[in-house]
Amino acid sequence: MQLEIRGRDVDISDKLRDHIERRLGFALGRFAQRIKRVLVCVGELNGPRGDIDKGCRVAILLAPSTTVVMEERDSDVYVAIDRVAGKADRYIGRRLKRPRRSGSSMKIAELLSSENRV
Repeated sequence: MQLEIRGRDVDISDKLRDHIERRLGFALGRFAQRIKRVLVCVGELNGPRGDIDKGCRVAILLAPSTTVVMEERDSDVYVAIDRVAGKADRYIGRRLKRPRRSGSSMKIAELLSSENRV
C-alpha cells in the first residue's frame, strides 16, 4: 500500500505525517493487499477565518480499479484525520467483505421443504 500525503495551505510537519501514517495504517492495514495507493490531502478550506475550515480528503485506489474518495472537516486537522480514517475503515471493510455463500441458505431451505413433506 503506497501512501502519499499532500498539504494545501498547511505545513505537513513530521508530527502530522506520523499521525496520518499511523491512523491510516491502523485503519487500512488489514486491507493492504487489496489497496494499491492512498492519497491524503489535508489543508485549509476557507482561509484564515477561524471557522470549521480544516479538512482531510482521502482517495483510496483499490486493486481492481475502483477509487473511493471521502472527506471530513473540523476545526482541528487531527480530528478530521481521525474521522476520515474511521470512515475509510468501515467503508472499505464493507466493500471488500467476503461474499456470502448461497449454498448454506439453500441447504436450510431444502431441510425445511423436506420437513414439510413428512
